[in-house]
Amino acid sequence: MRYFQKLLCLLILVLAASFGVGGCVLLYSDFSVQRSRMAAANAAAHAQACTLLQTEILDLQRRGISTGDAALTARVTAQGVPAALWRGDTLVCATLEGLQSLPLGDAATVTVRTENSIYAVYASDLQGGLRLVTAYDLTGLYRDRNAALMRFLLLEAAVLAAASAVTALLARRLTRPLAVLTDAGAQIAAGDYARRTDLHTGDEIEALSRSFDKMADAVQEKIADLEADVQRREDFVGAFTHELKTPMTSIIGYADMLHTMQTDPDEQREAAAAIVHEGRRLEALSRKLLALLGLNEEGVELTAVPLPALWPRLHAACPDVTLRTPAAAPTVRGDADLLLDLLCNLVQNAAKASAPGAPVLVLCAQAGDAVTLTVADRGCGIPPELIPRVTEPFYMVDKSRARRQGGSGLGLALCQRIAAAHGSALRIESEPGRGTRVSVTLPVWKEDAP
Repeated sequence: MRYFQKLLCLLILVLAASFGVGGCVLLYSDFSVQRSRMAAANAAAHAQACTLLQTEILDLQRRGISTGDAALTARVTAQGVPAALWRGDTLVCATLEGLQSLPLGDAATVTVRTENSIYAVYASDLQGGLRLVTAYDLTGLYRDRNAALMRFLLLEAAVLAAASAVTALLARRLTRPLAVLTDAGAQIAAGDYARRTDLHTGDEIEALSRSFDKMADAVQEKIADLEADVQRREDFVGAFTHELKTPMTSIIGYADMLHTMQTDPDEQREAAAAIVHEGRRLEALSRKLLALLGLNEEGVELTAVPLPALWPRLHAACPDVTLRTPAAAPTVRGDADLLLDLLCNLVQNAAKASAPGAPVLVLCAQAGDAVTLTVADRGCGIPPELIPRVTEPFYMVDKSRARRQGGSGLGLALCQRIAAAHGSALRIESEPGRGTRVSVTLPVWKEDAP
């Protein structure tokens, strides 16, 4: 059974019970009042009949007239009220069939139902051992009650029929938002993650709709993140395979040439040099991949790193670069080896993007408790639309130039991971033909730092 049908049945049941009980209570309350009034009137009439019969008997006795059964029967019949007269246990007369079978005691009152009528029967003792029983017809009162009850039942049926139709419309209208929510849930489950309910009912269902839509937003965002992650993994695997294939092709080709062909010494040296060059590319690629995986799996312990102590190591790691470093620099909170790797990659990228012999600058600026390290060059620059992608693994703006210079597209990706391990991020500013500035912000080391 659907929800609106349950709601409809419940409302009709409550309405029928309330209307039925209320109407019956009202009808029977009115009937009880009328019955009490009639009972009082009948009791008074019975008392009057008893008084009148007693007076007539005394009058007959005073005049010396016989008060035998015939005289008493005449007096009872003359009252025009269904009655029965008893002398002790002997029935004197009865003007209504059935009263002779009711030897009631003094002041007794009963309700008697015959085949077609209902009577209220009263009994009272009189002088001389007599007992008068009178009956008063209540058939009309009960008939009116039954007629009123039937009219009420017909009215209730009509009201319930109309109420059922109206309630069905209202129930469908009230439960329509639930159908929208159900349909939206089914469509989202089927893959339509952009489906929203956007209900405006001004009640709890609207609040439920907003919560549902927020949940759908979160699901859509999560699905998009998962799809993007899968795409990044596929791109990573594809790029990694391509990066392996290129040097391996050269190595296998030159090695096969040396193995199968008779070459002169110059060609041998050229082939050996190519093999060494591509082998070093593979070595650098594997080293950077291991560094990326190590940053993903292990945490980094941050300690005091005096930046001036890094400059000699940086010059030694980049001997072919015209490098300019600041004379003075503060102590930062970080990992010295990782920061050296970050600066080496940034400096080497800057040197590859610059003209031969062009200087690469390492700048240091302190603002409060933060130090910003910047590596700047005046090289070819990066188009603005490509800046968001340069930190993706294996992404290269100029693939031919990068491979010619031994690049693999992992340098900036590794730098981004190192910056994230220090609670920071790379900030890249570049203009084609004017150069590039790559910055990372680090906290100043404090003696009481954990």
